[in-house]
Amino acid sequence: MNTSPINLIPITKIKLSKEKWLQKKLKYDDILVVGDIIEQMCEKTYAWISLKEDIDLVSDYDTFKDDFINCIYDKYLQ
Repeated sequence: MNTSPINLIPITKIKLSKEKWLQKKLKYDDILVVGDIIEQMCEKTYAWISLKEDIDLVSDYDTFKDDFINCIYDKYLQ
């Protein structure tokens, strides 16, 4: 009989959906939302990768942006 242990840690905070997280206002700015900052980070990262001769881009910008947003969301909103 292979049973897994019961997880007794209570869930005290429900994870925001990706869409709500991207629309969340920043504490220090009334105009910008998280999605604006993530998009700026994505643009700068894509441009940096484009300039590197030893790194090959294997996707278009839209696919890269979706993967970038998912990566940040999954990593930092656990």
